[in-house]
Amino acid sequence: MVQHGLTPRQQEIFDFIRAQIEEQGLPPTYREIGDRFQIRSTNGVYSILEALRRKGYLEREPSISRGLKLKHPGKQKASSRLKPIPLVGRVAAGAPILAEENIEAVIGVDEAFFGGEGYFALRVQGDSMINAGIFNSDVVIARQQATAQKGDIVVAIIGDEATVKYYFPEGDHVRLQPANDSYRPILVRPDQEDFRIAGKVAGLIRKM
Repeated sequence: MVQHGLTPRQQEIFDFIRAQIEEQGLPPTYREIGDRFQIRSTNGVYSILEALRRKGYLEREPSISRGLKLKHPGKQKASSRLKPIPLVGRVAAGAPILAEENIEAVIGVDEAFFGGEGYFALRVQGDSMINAGIFNSDVVIARQQATAQKGDIVVAIIGDEATVKYYFPEGDHVRLQPANDSYRPILVRPDQEDFRIAGKVAGLIRKM
């Protein structure tokens, strides 16, 4: 499909959405776009996103907070290569996240988006993060690291269970915050023996 040109405003908003998806693994919400570009009304944001959709640059999932997806018309570049990363299943208590006994399978991800080492995948169970655009049976791609910044979406290990939550350090405890009002936050101590951060979420593969 022939692509129509973008106005400078459309281009900068498209670049912002693309950067957020590539760097954070999730698209921005309408409010975040409005705040970033000082667009006061939701309708103003909507009209620009609708123009990007009509021109073939975006797809939108209605009624989902983070329902924007990049649309890539035509064939993928020949240089695109798949990189194998481990899909983690149940986590053995005390074992490193990438210990052999934790790995359920190996999946391929685009090397252009996930360069470097230390990535792993985890299939999401449940709907505790739906308002962050992460749904049951989606696969999150995380970069292995033991620390995180306030507000990061992390893979945390509690006992022998892995969970995907927002990370908020608060004084003598850490709050693992779901993105669904039906769920309570999980409170743990930073030095709790059965708690650790396994990685920061860097991408998402949507269940088809």
